[in-house]
Amino acid sequence: FPHRTVLDNLTDAIGLEFPKELAMRKAVITLKMAGFTDEKSKEILDRMPGHLSEGERHRVALAQVLIREPRIVILDEPTGTMDPITKVDVKHSIMHSREEMDETFIVVSHDMDFVRDTCDRIALMRGGRIIEIGKTEEVLTHLTEEERKVMS
Repeated sequence: FPHRTVLDNLTDAIGLEFPKELAMRKAVITLKMAGFTDEKSKEILDRMPGHLSEGERHRVALAQVLIREPRIVILDEPTGTMDPITKVDVKHSIMHSREEMDETFIVVSHDMDFVRDTCDRIALMRGGRIIEIGKTEEVLTHLTEEERKVMS
């Protein structure tokens, strides 16, 4: 929410009331999972979303999901219309989060470069049906020439 601080946005995502110190600790831990340093995490807690960079806003949004400690995280077109620098920030945040949480991330994307960089395994769909599942590099070799053009 643009009218709430980063801390309020994160703690409200859980839906529970916490003592301020506990809420701050939980928020910092979660922001670190989303790719912020300890120092930067503490620095942005009292900031409003409008005072964050685009990449920071995306990482805070990821932290809003992670703070709930889900077993599976589903990201639908996580890079959408991002500029290249923000896309790199988000890619690193997702990779860091996956390592920290050791959880399953499902990424739905047409951005094959992003998929190649972030996914261990993929499912290739055509016409709404899964036609192949396997290691990312192996499955990507089966894209048609037209699919390669559209997804680049």
